[in-house]
Amino acid sequence: MRKLGLIILAIVVLLTLAGGGVAVYLLIIAPKSQSEAEAVDPNDPPPPPVPKRPAFIPLEPFSVYVRPEGQPSREIIVILHLEVPPDNVPQVNEKMHLLRDAYIRELLKGDPIEVPARFTARDLYVVRDRLRAPTEQVMGKGLVTQVLLLNIIGQLK
Repeated sequence: MRKLGLIILAIVVLLTLAGGGVAVYLLIIAPKSQSEAEAVDPNDPPPPPVPKRPAFIPLEPFSVYVRPEGQPSREIIVILHLEVPPDNVPQVNEKMHLLRDAYIRELLKGDPIEVPARFTARDLYVVRDRLRAPTEQVMGKGLVTQVLLLNIIGQLK
């Protein structure tokens, strides 16, 4: 009797495992029917295009003169990048020498930039703002999205 019970139990376990295997195959592994695969309506509008990531064009470092409060004027180096839509990179590279000339002329005209005694990059956002006009003059409107101030390096004297 005990052998018969073990045989019946083994058959039930095997049938359960076989049923589970068939269920996994039908629900997960089996190829979908054509009606399920073609559930997309051909009249639906196409999905929106994935926006392109902007390109960042590094510029050679620029010297900028600042006057910290209560201190004499001093020279610092600023590192800038241009944020450009990827399609505009060739046009920007083509006019880079003109843009660099316009930036140097803009940064050297006028008095040194007034900054607090202990200044940070945020205090030099005025440099970034001053370079918007020369950028639009040389490149045209919309070719360069943003002039980014990446880093400042103080000169030791």
